[in-house]
Amino acid sequence: MADINSVFLSGNIGNPPEMKYFESGAVVVNFSVAVDEWRGNEKGTKTNWFDCRAWGKTAEFIGDYAKKGSLVMIGGSLTIDSFKAQDGTNRNKTVILINDIKIANQN
Repeated sequence: MADINSVFLSGNIGNPPEMKYFESGAVVVNFSVAVDEWRGNEKGTKTNWFDCRAWGKTAEFIGDYAKKGSLVMIGGSLTIDSFKAQDGTNRNKTVILINDIKIANQN
């Protein structure tokens, strides 16, 4: 069986996308997406937050057209960022690496 690492979600951008440009010419954007859970007929009983990242032309598109509150549909894969916290402990954070994004509306 082949390994599959695919994520598809739809939600609203929770914070303005943060662009970062590198001396090499590479560009990255980071932001979070809020997705409400549906339980029966009750919408929004819980909101899940997902950290997202995109590189290159996808990052530039997001920087140009997405903003806080934008409804987005995202396709990508999961990756794990490892880092050292301020208290010195090792931490991990799951991030969605965006391959494709559609912006459904502009608020």
